[in-house]
Amino acid sequence: MLNNMTDTEEGEGGPNSQGDGNPKESSPFINSSSASDVEKSQQYDGKNMALFEEEMDNSPMVSSILSSLANYSNLPQGSKEHEEAENEEGAAPSKKKPAVKAPSLGTLMGVYLPCIQNIFGVILFLRMTWMVGIGGVFGSFIIVFMCCSTTMLTAISMSAIATNGVVPAGGSYYMISRSLGPEFGGAVGICFYLGTTFAGAMYILGAIELLLIYILPQAAIFKMEGLEGADMEAAMLNNMRVYGTIVLSFMATVVFVGVKYVNKLALVFLACVILSILAVYAGVIKTAFEPPVFPVCILGNRTLISKGFDVCAKVIERDNGTVTTKLWKIFCDSEFLNATCDEYFANNNVSEIQGIPGVSSGILAENLFGYYLEKGDFLEKRGISAMQDPDAPITNSNRYVLADITSFFTLLVGIYFPSVTGIMAGSNRSGDLRDAQKSIPIGTIAAITTTSIVYMSAVVLFGACIEGVVLRDKFGEGVDGNLVIGTLAWPSPWVIVIGSFFSTCGAGLQSLTGAPRLLQAISRDSVIPFLKVFGHGKANGEPTWALLLTASICEIGIIIASLDAVAPILSMFFLMCYMFVNLACALQTLLRTPNWRPRFKFYHWALSFLGMSLCLSLMFICSWYYAIVAMVIATCIYKYIEFAGAEKEWGDGIRGISLSAARFALMRLEEGPPHTKNWRPQIMVLVSMDSEQNVEQPRLLSLTNQLKAGKGLTIVGTSVVGTFLNNHAEAQKADQSLRKLMETEKVKGFSQVVISSNLRDGTSHLIQVGGLGGLKHNTVLVSWPRTWKQAEDNLRFRNFIEVVRETTAASMALLVPKNIAAYPSNGERFTEGHIDVWWIVHDGGMLMLLPFLLRQHKVWRKCKMRIFTVAQMDDNSIQMKKDLITFLYHLRIDAEVEVVEMHDSDISAYTYEKTLVMEQRSQILKQMHLTKNEMEREIQSITDSSRGSIRRKNPSNLQSQQSSEEPAGVSVEEKPEEEVQLIHNKNPTSPTTPAGSAATPGSEVQMTWTDKAETQAAAGHPEQGGVKDIFNMKPEWESLNQSNVRRMHTALRLNEVIMKKSKEAKLVLLNMPGPPKNRNNETKPMDNALYRDYPYFADIQVMIFIGFGCLLAFFRLYGFSGMVFNFLTATFAIQWAILVQGYFQFSHAGKIHLGVINLINAEFACAVVLISFGAVLGKTSPVQLLVMALLEVPVFSVNEWAVLKYLRINDAGGSILIHLFACYFGLGATFVLYRPRLNEGHAKENTSYQSDILSVMGTLFLWVFWPSFNSALTLKGDDQHRAILHTFIGLSSSTLTAFALSAMLNKNGKITMADIQNVTLAGGVTVGASVDMMISPAAAYALGVMGCTACMLGYKYLSPFLARHLRIQDQCGIHNLHGLTGLISCAAGICAILTATEEVYGPSMYEIFSHRAPMEGDPKLLELQELIPGLQPGLGRSAREQALYQVAAVFSTMGVAALGGILTGFVLKLPYLASPSDDLCFDDELFFNVPPHYDCPMALNGQIKTDDSTAS
Repeated sequence: MLNNMTDTEEGEGGPNSQGDGNPKESSPFINSSSASDVEKSQQYDGKNMALFEEEMDNSPMVSSILSSLANYSNLPQGSKEHEEAENEEGAAPSKKKPAVKAPSLGTLMGVYLPCIQNIFGVILFLRMTWMVGIGGVFGSFIIVFMCCSTTMLTAISMSAIATNGVVPAGGSYYMISRSLGPEFGGAVGICFYLGTTFAGAMYILGAIELLLIYILPQAAIFKMEGLEGADMEAAMLNNMRVYGTIVLSFMATVVFVGVKYVNKLALVFLACVILSILAVYAGVIKTAFEPPVFPVCILGNRTLISKGFDVCAKVIERDNGTVTTKLWKIFCDSEFLNATCDEYFANNNVSEIQGIPGVSSGILAENLFGYYLEKGDFLEKRGISAMQDPDAPITNSNRYVLADITSFFTLLVGIYFPSVTGIMAGSNRSGDLRDAQKSIPIGTIAAITTTSIVYMSAVVLFGACIEGVVLRDKFGEGVDGNLVIGTLAWPSPWVIVIGSFFSTCGAGLQSLTGAPRLLQAISRDSVIPFLKVFGHGKANGEPTWALLLTASICEIGIIIASLDAVAPILSMFFLMCYMFVNLACALQTLLRTPNWRPRFKFYHWALSFLGMSLCLSLMFICSWYYAIVAMVIATCIYKYIEFAGAEKEWGDGIRGISLSAARFALMRLEEGPPHTKNWRPQIMVLVSMDSEQNVEQPRLLSLTNQLKAGKGLTIVGTSVVGTFLNNHAEAQKADQSLRKLMETEKVKGFSQVVISSNLRDGTSHLIQVGGLGGLKHNTVLVSWPRTWKQAEDNLRFRNFIEVVRETTAASMALLVPKNIAAYPSNGERFTEGHIDVWWIVHDGGMLMLLPFLLRQHKVWRKCKMRIFTVAQMDDNSIQMKKDLITFLYHLRIDAEVEVVEMHDSDISAYTYEKTLVMEQRSQILKQMHLTKNEMEREIQSITDSSRGSIRRKNPSNLQSQQSSEEPAGVSVEEKPEEEVQLIHNKNPTSPTTPAGSAATPGSEVQMTWTDKAETQAAAGHPEQGGVKDIFNMKPEWESLNQSNVRRMHTALRLNEVIMKKSKEAKLVLLNMPGPPKNRNNETKPMDNALYRDYPYFADIQVMIFIGFGCLLAFFRLYGFSGMVFNFLTATFAIQWAILVQGYFQFSHAGKIHLGVINLINAEFACAVVLISFGAVLGKTSPVQLLVMALLEVPVFSVNEWAVLKYLRINDAGGSILIHLFACYFGLGATFVLYRPRLNEGHAKENTSYQSDILSVMGTLFLWVFWPSFNSALTLKGDDQHRAILHTFIGLSSSTLTAFALSAMLNKNGKITMADIQNVTLAGGVTVGASVDMMISPAAAYALGVMGCTACMLGYKYLSPFLARHLRIQDQCGIHNLHGLTGLISCAAGICAILTATEEVYGPSMYEIFSHRAPMEGDPKLLELQELIPGLQPGLGRSAREQALYQVAAVFSTMGVAALGGILTGFVLKLPYLASPSDDLCFDDELFFNVPPHYDCPMALNGQIKTDDSTAS
């Protein structure tokens, strides 16, 4: 059910809508009636439905509403009845008000004829012919069509607005203000008022022009005879000013005396207009049969002024003689034929043309195009040539008709447009119409259609009937001073002259009548406070003061004195008014507001926008500077109303468009997270209220204003305890209190009050649901709990602790000002001082941003910024300072920098004592066997921004403290969790240690015990002698958790330093320590990385120590050395790699961070050493092997670091970084260690049955665990899954291929053990580079076959070739198993990269090929991050670029490895490294105590058989 629906849908602007300040001004319902409650009860007594009796006061019966609406009527603006109704306000209710006369005007008399009278005006009679002559028929038709189209479109929009409900009595001002709001309404209303006022000035100037030029020229006060040029123009303007002022005064007096006289003369003035137009059309028809005689005298091609001569000829024949004429005497110095004459006069003939050739003369073709003139140009006849010396001076210019102004197209538009205004005349009389919704659209559109037809036909007819020079003759100087349009009229020019004179006078009176009433309406709306005085008037409602202001403004137009200069001014104001009428209709249509239901259906938002565009275009076409001035005036009025105007709520469209724009902007904010550059603190201010619902910390809002300065989002929130039904009034009061304080502190934002059962939940709700959509707060501002030390107010700090936790969980910034009451107000000023920033841990730049924002405000502007950072023992404080200065320079922040060194001084006894007390307190609570909630109730954990200073209260006072936390009858089990931990206990055998920190050395940790807890403690442990004894226990410093002791020590030292350095600072900013991630300070063991990575570590361990060890024991007499030297070298290499790799990859803050991942990476480095070891197996001493490991690990680590950091390649299985590097490093070393005597074989370089079995066992271990080797460091999930599958498939295929090829390539067709021991592993290497990519199982199988084939052929043919021709004795064939297969793997990886597409991989492609991910700032990155949260920006590489980097990594790795191996080989050749002789190679006896007869052949069945299998 919907209750209390809005009642402003219909009938805006009722009888009391002007100036009564009633917010329900537009409501015609009975609840807005002024009847008393008794009257209402009598009126509805016995008529109500009993079910709804309680709602009758604010929800009347439907029948009553319908009756009110049906009888609702508007009164004419400024009527006597309206004024009397206003004056009698507050009189006795029993006094009967006079009856109101019902509106009676129809469409014809009420709308059509008034619009006709207002549209037809002075421009038609005085400037229309001149415009056609200057602009041509074609150009003038375009101007008329544009202007008429503009008014027609505006009329359509106006009709839609006028038929949307009851039309208010006030015309266009009410349409705009009730549609676009008071700001736009007031601004446009003033513009419309100014336009109407200047229209009055224009009409008066037109009347004076008619009087002084055409009717009574001799009445001029400033004589113009004998003057020329500027003097004559000045005299004319002065005459206009004098007579204009006189006429204005007369008209203002007439309007003041009584409007009824003006209204009675309206029909007379209208008749004059219609008769004048009919006379013109009659004259046009007459020209077709008998054109009027209006000769024009032309000298050469120049038009002559007709005054001063009687015959258009130089000489005439009289009495058989030639006699000169008066024209001769004008241009010559005597009347004789031999006189000296004007050169142009002498060289050119005089001709006479007909000024009105008639409609059938064909003159239309000559007048078709424009003839624009500069000021002072001669009016020349087209088609007549003239003799003229261009260098000759111009003389007698006052005898020619000259252009009085410079003309151009846009000037014509500005002058003409006032002739199409006046379309609002019908809507201005809406209060007098019987059916305004029907009459206004029909009458206005019909009037515009009529006038448009008249104007367009007049353009064509004038061009077809009148000679061009006559059309361009603005004042008719060439046709005996006649009005040009009058020369065309029938039966006499005086019909037009007299008719147009009375018409302009009537239009001027109408303007002076309408403008003051419009100003009065605006004033009574109280939207512009300084205009209120103009809302008053005479007893009959006449706007006296408004009339006086109107006359004064009109006088400005009179002083301008030029009709051509005044016309563009009022064009601006009318165009602006029309533009906003169109805008109002378009907005209402697009916004689809529920009350937008016009009866006029022939409108569309596109037409309204077209009309608005035409208005705006015409404004700038007429005069761009006038347009800017008009817009500036409207903008100033708009801002003034917005700043100081009375608040009105009319349900305007601007509010609707604001809502639509806000919705659009909010939806845009939802498209992705904001960029770092756009981040700014959007603050949620949490305040508390007292019992009277007043804010307890008003300075929080002062600080908010200083931080925000009106920018961004600010939400001020508070919580009221209770239920919504019972405490809604309190919430409203709190909201009003917040709004009032926000207005006082000039905080621009929103207030939000929630009602909750307790403050903690209410605060949590505010943090969670504050804001809307993407416009949410990212920062919470809350005051430090100032009374947290008091036991009876412990809820306050516990709520604060929950705020800390919740903001941390929501990833929001938290600002906690301490001692907020001491913060400066907005009116204070700091003339000096410092803002100190203690940058202890990096917080993303928040600490740097806060002082910058504060210093933008006048309170903190004079404060300087100091930044302190803390250096520990192993930090370079000088370099830290340089780096920080550079950092601040890049941030463009001016601040002093100081690095504070925190040395590891001795830990004080006090620190030990405090740590011991806290740990013992935790132990005792545990021993009490309290429930979880009870224990938490006994713990108080206090946080502070100083990170640590802790003091203990006098133990003797603790026993007397009682908890006032809960009222009687409340169970302790109902208490929510209240615990925070800043000092984390890492000792699993001791309980969690609650601790706190305070900001000053005098702060104290408080312990509060309830009666129940104390009783339980005494009963359960009587031997302790009460709680007091725990503080008398002897400190056992040895048993303390040293981590807690160090934390306590750091907190104490840091607090001392801050107090010392920032003692005089105006403000200190520092990081608050965050709360623990879990509320019980417990971690989930299974979340540890150990359980994720250790299985792979264990598998690789087996490969390193068992797999490689057994595989290298294949020589018959070298089994001890193969396995034990592998053990020795691997152990050393792993430890050495941890240090070297840790320096390059895992070093932070001068320390190597150790974890299982470090061990896995170190084992990969160890594998590199062991593979290289295979190249020199049996020919090196253990010392040489350790030296090789010592040198190879750094070279490998540097190469790995450089390739991963700069080339950024994909190599999940280590084909490039491990296998290729190890292979070519070992080949480089064995190349230098070449032994010629071993090239043909060695007697001990053979295997045995037992050694081959042991070696195959190593192969099996490597084969089984190789999937772990390839997948250990791949991305967890699908990538790791693919790596295991591809490795297994590759190994399987290489194994089958190895067995087949071994039998095929053996002459006896038998399987060779050396092939099984090595070649079966080739598939694991071959798939390495592409192991985590989507290469398909078939591709993995093919790679296994290819790798096995290459490895087999390498053993068979390549290894002997390298030994014989390249001096490379590859003892174990590492080039075959790791080199050739590694190259194949690299090629396969490059192919996989080139063929990888997003269609195949989906968005996960940018996880596998992380360097192909879009770069930071790329919009695509935001889209991908929505699909894959946590996706990091990449380098934006293409597949081809990544492939090229892979190729570069292959060759650079091979080159670095070979060079490193060669150099290492030279080191290994040093004589004191105990290199074995050739004879003692491949023999354990040199380094081990071997059993006797270890070298004897195996006895089998009484026979001696020697194993002839060869080494691999």
